[in-house]
This record gives sequence, structure tokens and C-alpha cells, in this order.
Amino acid sequence: MPLRWSRDDRCALVPKYIAITTGDQLEFYTNKTKTNDEGVRFKELTALAHDAVHNMLLFVDKQNDNASIFSYNLLTKKYQPLVGKRSSENIQGLTIDPVTGKMFWTDTNERSIYWISLWPRSKNIYGYLLIKMDDEIPRDIAVDSCRGYIYWTNINISKATIERARFDGSERTTIVDTDIHMPVSIAIDQRTKRLYWVDDKEGIHYSIESADLDGRNRQKILVGTYHQPNSLTVTKDNIYWVDWGFRSVWKLSKNASSAEPEEFFKFNNEVPFGIVSNYKIADQTDGVDECKTLTNLSQNNTAINDSIRIPQDVGLFCLHGVKTGQLECKCSTGYIGDRCEISVCQNFCLNGDCSASSDGQPTCKCRNGFSGPRCEASVCYSQCLNDGECSVSETGKPVCKCAHDFEGDRCETRKIIPTTIAPAIESCNCTAVTSGSKNEDAFVESDVCSTGWDTVRDPILMVLGTLTGLLCLVCALLITKILHLKKRPRIKRRIIVNKNVTPLTARPDQCEITIENCCNMNICETPCFEPRNAIRPTLGDAKPGKEEKRNLIANMESQDDIY
Repeated sequence: MPLRWSRDDRCALVPKYIAITTGDQLEFYTNKTKTNDEGVRFKELTALAHDAVHNMLLFVDKQNDNASIFSYNLLTKKYQPLVGKRSSENIQGLTIDPVTGKMFWTDTNERSIYWISLWPRSKNIYGYLLIKMDDEIPRDIAVDSCRGYIYWTNINISKATIERARFDGSERTTIVDTDIHMPVSIAIDQRTKRLYWVDDKEGIHYSIESADLDGRNRQKILVGTYHQPNSLTVTKDNIYWVDWGFRSVWKLSKNASSAEPEEFFKFNNEVPFGIVSNYKIADQTDGVDECKTLTNLSQNNTAINDSIRIPQDVGLFCLHGVKTGQLECKCSTGYIGDRCEISVCQNFCLNGDCSASSDGQPTCKCRNGFSGPRCEASVCYSQCLNDGECSVSETGKPVCKCAHDFEGDRCETRKIIPTTIAPAIESCNCTAVTSGSKNEDAFVESDVCSTGWDTVRDPILMVLGTLTGLLCLVCALLITKILHLKKRPRIKRRIIVNKNVTPLTARPDQCEITIENCCNMNICETPCFEPRNAIRPTLGDAKPGKEEKRNLIANMESQDDIY
């Protein structure tokens, strides 16, 4: 159901709501229920502010062609462009002072705070510079209308701070500069005279903190993890903040220090950015002496003059060029696009500096070690072969450091390893050494160096070498003969004689004799005898000895009476 207000008693009938910017929509929620949304003409809404005196919302559209900051009157449902678009702006924080009619915003790209007057209306549609910073990066901004201060957060993580100054930029003071990492959003509660901010800590941590308006009596309300807070707002009893990590809006009681945050609303596909609450001026200023002027304004409830407009053909429509018609641009050299927003050098030179020529074409000046129309080729590419390492000299030429086994400008040649040559023997220059005194007639002459042949030593070595060779030859022949004899057959016969068979013969109770090449004799009483020709036949005729041995054995086996 759309929000409706009575013009007769606007202050009494304005309902409690939460307004959020998300994508191209301006959405309203009451009691966790979406009640209305306004969009249609917008593209990318970001920062959001609320003027409770004039029932007006102020917001930023980053993708609008003409204007960057707009107003939305909650009573008349009308939109108005308020500030013309700059070429390189990045507005992150936005606020308004209903007493003076001044609107303030932060630009993180310019590291500056700007302001503009809404009544009376400023002639400069782009705003005026209030504070230019060197190292600080201003992000969110809030106004203390009762005491005449603006507060802003500095998100430079090397030295993050919370600062304040008068509306004219004077009396600039740092009020918080310790135990703070990245304060992304800030809000002021006039009733409690307290300052609230959300700090996106390192990693997954975050905290919601509060302090007096001068930075004293600091207090941590909530310390948590896994949230990615972006913007913060307060009501009479609660704190609300946007969480990019969960795509949600969270709610926490200002008075319950140990309470857990409650998920107020969760988005499906959209990512919320800015958030404000309808914190009525009467609730903020009741009983506060410094807020008498603001209290009187809340009763008058004056609206912004509808004549404040930015025509369609005004503003920074042509980013890098001049207008030739209401909606047409003539681009400057080096730029293209319907609004001259695209540089011909954008992403053109990969490893070098780009500039536009006189005819508007991009040209590259390559860095040392690169070449090509877009500086896309490295001079070291495929230059060094065989695992060589390439480097670029001061003149831009590739230089190869070859591996151990290769050489050449590109390490393309294998090194030739020289063969080791025995050192040459120098000829000996023999000189006579004379011993004796000058008065002696006799002298002894000896050779200092030798010719290589010794008349005594060398003949002896030759004789010993010859004898050693002959002995080795004889040993080889003897070994061969012994191995040949071992292969001859050996005939053995075992005869066992019992005493009961031959009682007349003097022998032990049992006689066991092994006969090897023995003759036919009394084997138990007579020693073994074998004729010479049977034992060792001549080398020329070995057959007779072997034949007798076979006959002898055969005769012995054929006898019937065996002792």
C-alpha cells in the first residue's frame, strides 16, 4: 500500500518507515513489510539522506546522464535533479541541514567535501568545494543541525579517523583516531547527543560503536563477524544497518548492550546500498536546548520550491566533447561514444603508454622489453633456447644466459668439450756438473738428466719379465693335465669276508677291503700288487692295461668260492 500523508497534519500522520536504495529502486518498509517502491526513471541508486523537516529524501543516481543528486518529495511524489553530474565523481555520503538549507556530500575520487544551497537556490549546479584533503578519503557524512557541525568518516586504513568541522569548513577537528580501521557509515542522534558509526574491521570482523559528539565516552555496542556493513541509520530506540555480505538489513536495540542483532529484511537478488529511517524531528529535539531553531522548523514544515530544476540539456552530458544539439555530442580527439565517454586508449596498449594521434587513432609507446602495435609482444618470447634465461638490456635487446652445456646468442649451440692431451715430454738438455775447488786438477762429471735407458736396470727387468711369462705358461699346462687325469674312470669293488667261512685264516672278525686295480690274489693276507703295465700303461699304448683290468674283474666275479 502506498504511503500517504495529510497536508493538514503532516507531522502527526507521517508513519514510521525505513527507506532503502537498491539497484534502480527506492523502497519503503514498515514493520518488515515492503509498502512501496519508486523507480522507473533511475539506473543505479547509492547514497541516501533524509530531511525530516521537509519530508524529503535525497539520493544519488550514479548512472544518470545529467544529474547525480536528486530529491524525492514524500508528499507530492515528485522528483527533482539538484546537482549536475561531474566527469570523475564518486559520491559515497550525503546529508542535509534543514536549518540553513545546505546539502553536503563526499567525493572519494576527489578526496573532497562539497556543498550546495537548496534555498536560496545556488546558481552553480555542480556545487562548491568545502574541504580538500591530501591523505584522507572521506566516505560518509552526517550533520548536527542543533550545534552547526558536519561529521565525516575517513576510510584511509593507514590512518582512519572520524572528524568534524563547522558548516563553513572551519574548526576542523579529529575526534576519533584510535582503535578504528574503516568507519564506513556515521549517524547522529540529537536526543541522546551521541554519535554512532559502524567500523568494517580487518577480515571478517566488524563493530558498531558510539561516543559523545566530541568523541569522548566511547562505547562498543556490538562486535561481530561475517557482516559487511555499508550504511547506518538510527531511530529513537534502534539501530539499522545494511549488510552486503548477507544482502540484508539488520536491526539492534540501542539500549540492550548484550542483545543479538535481528535480521530485519533480506533481499534475494538486489544488493541494498543506502538506508534512512523516519526519525521525526520532534522525537529528536524534545527537551534539547540547542535544538530550539530546529524544533520551530519542524512545526512550519516548509517544502522545497518546485521551481528548482536542472533542464535535460544541462549538466555534463558530453563527457569529453561539445554539444551540437540537445542530445548530440561532438567528441574531442581521442574519445568516442554517444556521450564521448570512451577513450580510444582504453585497454589498448598492453605494456606501454597510449596517446591519441592527430587523426584520433591510438598509438603506443612500449616499455623496455616489449614491442608490437599494442606492445603485446615480449622481446624475450622464444628467444633463449635449451633452457636459457632471457633478460632485457638497457638498450631493449634480449640477452640470454645459457645453461652449462650450451652457448651462442640464443643458446643454440652445444659446447665442444676438448679432449685431454698428455703433456709433451721435453727433450733433456744434459749438462756436466763439476765438483771440486778451483785449485784441483781433477773433477767429477755426472749427468743431471737421463736419456730413458739404464744399462743395468732395464736388462734385468726384461729377463725377470720373460721368466715370469714362462712360469705362467708351465703352470697353465700342469693345471690342464691334472684336470684331464681326474676325468679317468675309477673301478672299486667291496668284498666282505666273515670268519665263519674262512676259519683257518688269521683275520679280524670281519674284514672289509676295497680293491682298486688289484691282481687275483689272497685279498685278506697279501698286500695289493698290480703289475706296472696294468697300473700305468705307456702313453703310446694304453689299451693293454685297461683290457687286463677288465679281465681280472670278470674272473673274480665268476668264481663260486669266495672267501
